[in-house]
Amino acid sequence: MVERYKCTLSSETLTKAIVELNEPEKDSDRHSAIDQFRTEFESKFPDIKLQRQDDGFFLRFLRAKKFNQERAVATLYNYVTCPKEWTEVYEKIQNPVLIRDTLESGAVVPLLGKANDQSTVVIGRPGLDKNTSLLDLVSAIFLTLDTLLEDEEVQVHGITVIDDLAYTNMELAKQLSPIVARKAMNLIQNCFPIRLKGVNVTNEPKVFDVIYAILSAFMNEKMKSRFRVHGTDFTDLFNVVSRDVLPPMFAGNGPNLDPEAWMERLLGNQTQL
Repeated sequence: MVERYKCTLSSETLTKAIVELNEPEKDSDRHSAIDQFRTEFESKFPDIKLQRQDDGFFLRFLRAKKFNQERAVATLYNYVTCPKEWTEVYEKIQNPVLIRDTLESGAVVPLLGKANDQSTVVIGRPGLDKNTSLLDLVSAIFLTLDTLLEDEEVQVHGITVIDDLAYTNMELAKQLSPIVARKAMNLIQNCFPIRLKGVNVTNEPKVFDVIYAILSAFMNEKMKSRFRVHGTDFTDLFNVVSRDVLPPMFAGNGPNLDPEAWMERLLGNQTQL
């Protein structure tokens, strides 16, 4: 018999989940919601055989969609069918060794500390490794997000992104075609069970206007509202992530990034996508 989910959320996080995500307080009620979700998905998509059937896997989709069964089913369907739509990226996600150089460079690294709202902070540095293609970077980002979502505290509190574009140049920007932008926005908006709290852009180059114009064409209004551009003045960024948490690269007092530790974790995991 498969072991049922047992809540490990802190009391503070559990309260947040109940208030903001409509999560049941009791495990027995969670089990009922999970069973309903599993049954509805299997009934609607009988030909899809999920690699994972554990309660925790289903629960992340329910949390992402505030326990709305219909929306959770749609997101799970998108999640398991996306690999067929973007094989170039998912091949790298499923075989992280293919993007080892990207991970080793520190182009995508989470911070050890949390944002002011307790969300997990992910730093992206496009162009940091000149040999990294845009698809390598996209693969590293989504592998990182999927790995972080294994933590149920992250599922509840969400993820905040800081994109440092200091290294971004025209050569990298040219790789952002409308097709790539559409697929990337589809993944983040429709496929991943993620609570994206905000995307903070810093050190943006002149080419950023072109980049944003291409991306925003495929953003919903909710996504657009979560974009903040800070330039080289990090004062407003401190309102999102404490200066004591941010690394020196953002005029913070926190520790430097540790890409090696994160790379080792990702290379040691096998994604379930």
